[in-house]
Amino acid sequence: MQILLSPNVKQSTELRDAYNQALKEAEELYIASAYLTDWDVTHKLGSACKRVTFVVGTNFGLTRKAAMLNVLRWMPKRGVSFSFGAVPHSVDFHPKVVAWKARSGKYYCIIGSSNLSKAGFSINYEANVLLQIGSHEFDQLRKWLTSVVATSVSEDWINNHYKEAPVFRRGKGTDISVLRIKPSDLPHGADSEDRVREKRQRQAAFGQIGEKIRVAARRCSQKKISRDEFWRVFWELWADHKSRLQGKGLEMRGKSAKWEESCGALSRILDEWRSSSSIPQLDQIVSEEIDHLAKLKNPTRGAWLSEMLCHYFPEQYPMMNKPVKKWLSAIKLRWRRGTTEGQRYTELARTLRIVVRDHHPAGARNLAELDGGIFVWARDRGLLKH
Repeated sequence: MQILLSPNVKQSTELRDAYNQALKEAEELYIASAYLTDWDVTHKLGSACKRVTFVVGTNFGLTRKAAMLNVLRWMPKRGVSFSFGAVPHSVDFHPKVVAWKARSGKYYCIIGSSNLSKAGFSINYEANVLLQIGSHEFDQLRKWLTSVVATSVSEDWINNHYKEAPVFRRGKGTDISVLRIKPSDLPHGADSEDRVREKRQRQAAFGQIGEKIRVAARRCSQKKISRDEFWRVFWELWADHKSRLQGKGLEMRGKSAKWEESCGALSRILDEWRSSSSIPQLDQIVSEEIDHLAKLKNPTRGAWLSEMLCHYFPEQYPMMNKPVKKWLSAIKLRWRRGTTEGQRYTELARTLRIVVRDHHPAGARNLAELDGGIFVWARDRGLLKH
């Protein structure tokens, strides 16, 4: 048995990988979900599969038309016996299960809390298990699912008979942990795409010096080297390195910084990453460390710490430099009232993760690359002039 917990900072695709395993090796495949809001048509069904039964719930209209159409497009047109059913909204249909017979003759099941949604496979707190089962248990699941009374799903039924619920939009003042950024406020165009590609190359180069910076930061935090010695080591590694993402501001302030404080913050964050698989846990310690540095009035909590976080965790944490601040001000991003500096940073991080996942602005695949597009966005609007 394998326990699949999410969010998972170290294996963010663990649950999706388990689903892909089912699709790839199944001869018979049975899928049930309380609701369906996302289906990735790029994950192909294996050539050995001969039978698929797919059943979704429609309570409250939460299942999305676009996702059901994607399931229809995803199915091979020949060679597979395919049954796609929607349980009437008057019936409470709540399972989340995948069962399959593999080409090896073995039987498997994924069962747990995740619905077929983007959030259910990424940012939600979810618990699922992947386990091998016997032929008797597989037959139980197969007979149970095929006995469910459901409407046959077709394009005509989706477009002309199914009524989906409107997407809920939270109003002003709602206490939420994800901020609102409109697609029209995101970078796009050839110049932004060029800068995103450049950032991609810079980020890839950080692996050459990342471990050396981590060791130096730990030694400084433990007072095994002085702050001046850390600055010397760090600057020799980073000053002219091709992975550097931002300009000369740190060069003017770095020599006088209390590096033992900021190095301690970075070391504790990296230690949390090594010991935890939870993105929310990591967000919590990042928020706490930034707030601690703010209380100490340590200026490196901004550009330096955010650049280090962006390098070590390019999919999780953004830069907090001048272009980003100008962009956030220009798009009039509304922070929650009463939040601390650390809370605002991690809420921005959560928001930009979703933005990159859903929109890939200027081709950005992570938050380090997105920074390049944001720079061009701010520069082209004259926001970076002194």
